[in-house]
Amino acid sequence: MELSEGSARAKLFFALLLAVYLGGVVVLARDVLERIGQPDVGFQIDSAKVSPTREDASEAGLRGGGRALQINGVEVPEYDLKRLEEDHLPELRRDIGATNTIVIERPGGNVREVTIAVRPWEWSDALFTEGATVIIGFLYFVVGVTTFALRPYELASWALLSLCCFSGGVLTTLLVPMSWNEPLGIAYFLTVIGLVPFTIIHAAFAFPVPHTLLTRYYTATLRVVYGLGLLQLTYSLWSWYAMERSHSRQAGSIWLLIALLLFEARCLAQSFRADDRIVRQRARILLAGSILGLGPVIGVNFFQQVFAAIAIDNRLVYWPLGLFLLALARVTLRPQLLSARVTVRRAVIYGWAVGVPTLCAIVLSAIRPEAVALLLPLLYFWPRFDQRLNRRLYPKRARLPEILRHLGDRLAAAETVPAVLEILAEAPGRIADAGSGVALLFETGRSQQPVLAASDLMEVPAASRLLDEPLIQLVRTTRKEVFRSACSVEPQYSNIKSECLACFDRLHAEALLPISRNHQAIGILAAGARANGDTYEQPELDAMSTLIQQAVQSLIRIEATERLRSRELEFAELKRFFPPQVIDQVIARGGAAELRTQRKQVTVVFADLRGFTEFSDSVEPEEVMATLAEYHAAMGRRIARFSGTLERFAGDGFMVFFNDPVEQSDHVERAVRMALAMRSDVRELKRGWLQKGYRIDVGVGIHTGYATCGFIGYEGRRDYGVIGNTTNLAARLSDAAGPGEILVSARVRAELGNDFLLEPAGELHLKGFHQPQPAFRLLAEQLQEQEAVA
Repeated sequence: MELSEGSARAKLFFALLLAVYLGGVVVLARDVLERIGQPDVGFQIDSAKVSPTREDASEAGLRGGGRALQINGVEVPEYDLKRLEEDHLPELRRDIGATNTIVIERPGGNVREVTIAVRPWEWSDALFTEGATVIIGFLYFVVGVTTFALRPYELASWALLSLCCFSGGVLTTLLVPMSWNEPLGIAYFLTVIGLVPFTIIHAAFAFPVPHTLLTRYYTATLRVVYGLGLLQLTYSLWSWYAMERSHSRQAGSIWLLIALLLFEARCLAQSFRADDRIVRQRARILLAGSILGLGPVIGVNFFQQVFAAIAIDNRLVYWPLGLFLLALARVTLRPQLLSARVTVRRAVIYGWAVGVPTLCAIVLSAIRPEAVALLLPLLYFWPRFDQRLNRRLYPKRARLPEILRHLGDRLAAAETVPAVLEILAEAPGRIADAGSGVALLFETGRSQQPVLAASDLMEVPAASRLLDEPLIQLVRTTRKEVFRSACSVEPQYSNIKSECLACFDRLHAEALLPISRNHQAIGILAAGARANGDTYEQPELDAMSTLIQQAVQSLIRIEATERLRSRELEFAELKRFFPPQVIDQVIARGGAAELRTQRKQVTVVFADLRGFTEFSDSVEPEEVMATLAEYHAAMGRRIARFSGTLERFAGDGFMVFFNDPVEQSDHVERAVRMALAMRSDVRELKRGWLQKGYRIDVGVGIHTGYATCGFIGYEGRRDYGVIGNTTNLAARLSDAAGPGEILVSARVRAELGNDFLLEPAGELHLKGFHQPQPAFRLLAEQLQEQEAVA
């Protein structure tokens, strides 16, 4: 589903969630623009807790924060949870150039006195004070929106977008000083921070897999969750405006802790109780991310607001929020899970080999500026170490170009579809050390039957049975990769989850990749589990996709070659009957497959040598064959010139017909002119024959009429001919014709008109005909006669 395909209501909710974060950006920008250039004391105090607002104040001794004991020599009252608003902090000097002296108790009990000068607030101070939380909030927003754009309107996408937009809004405005003169800013901040716990509860129902309550009772569940959130929000607004801010903060902290515990409890339960290992792995990733990322922030906030403990600068505990963001991004933005073993190994090795030397160089450069030169060799070392580490942890990737080139060469040399599929089935093992591979082509060749190839002599179902599998149909319809991990955890597969997992088991596969051609899926490549237990990552998937496209090109080549070979065989077969110009027209109309049996008007020419029996009895067989070859060659040239269809040469005779398979409006004239030209050729041949003592000549019979046309015979030995009385009469006229004589039927005479010279040959009693048949003797064309007289 695309983002643009959602309903108007869904798009409205999407826009509102975006507005939640963007509203925080507006509040932040307005506050920063108003404070730039204004006097700043260098720190801010909230509930007697001190935090620096400038880098120079942090360097002066406020780094890490602490509890304020005295300000300008005046004692700061003890923090009273119940009567916070009645605490009156000492007045601060706010004129530019003045100084304020503050005594703070650092975490651990250390007390120190710090003097901070008042100066105008600058852009660098804004970056120091709010930069970290704003960046983290922006990253949350980006992850939420990106996930929703890639997988719009899914249950998990809605939960993640809500969590990221509200969390981004809180982090963006968290360090903005709230004044009663800014009611809209206070209302915005209270709204987002009051609903954040309930977005975490929403996420607890959606991750690591959607809970039954969310899949079956989606609307009712969210109404209950966010209904509680609205009640909490109402209480927070009342508390603030009733000057009971501590009540609002305590309630918000308690709800945050409840939401965190609910999220972690569900992840913990799925980590051990889930049937599918992918679900267990996702749950453990989220559990680790919530403990390391959300735990410090929510824990510190809870102890500060409820027990007035841990007086530190909260910015120190905001950075771990990135770990929870990484966990969320890891299980939502990619369908396959990264191998934890390889990831941890790479992080540890890279951290010790690169991170530690870099950190040491930075620390030394802070003490001795000239030590910054140590970074220069590190800049040279980093990329080379990264390449070597990748070759060590991912040895196959370094050889992917070589492997692809070798498999590509084999595909280019493959001559059959099964050979291409066998190479494809080997690809997962060669590229990613997969234990198995199956390549299935849905249809192939004229038989339109599926073809399957499997590696390692695997036992897989018949190809025809696989076509009915829901998983195969899903890949065929969506033309997208499908992973076993996605079927295990994503809600869109919930209705067919068991069928999809069963199909994965039958194919011994972890991933199914489509074989696409012209935006249509024509097959699938099923990649099995990797030998080292890792999951498929993008480099391996890209390599297999590249090989699939090469395989498709090989299939196109094989198909074209088979089509060309079939066309050549068809041309060779048609060449036996038709001249080249007729063959071209036949092939243009679809080839021999389009030459169906039909009844139509044709003109048939029979020719037979006179005196051939006596001639063949008196000479050697070699001379007979040589003479026939000479005769047939001359006649064949005339047949081709006039585009006649040769049914067969039978010894000293042959049969030619016109007006099939290609329509010829002048078919009668063509037949007559061809007969005259043949007679002229035979006269030329007779001169040589007479010199050798051969007394042979030709007799020709021509008739036109309706006959049945089509292929006669069986596969491998067929003739294209005509049958019927039209053929019989032409044959009998040929038998009746004398040496050098061309006899035509009365119907041919009627079709010719006055363009040819003919004379009556009488009514002939022909074998097979009960009535005498009128015949005419063809002498010449009128034009030939006029030229002869001239």
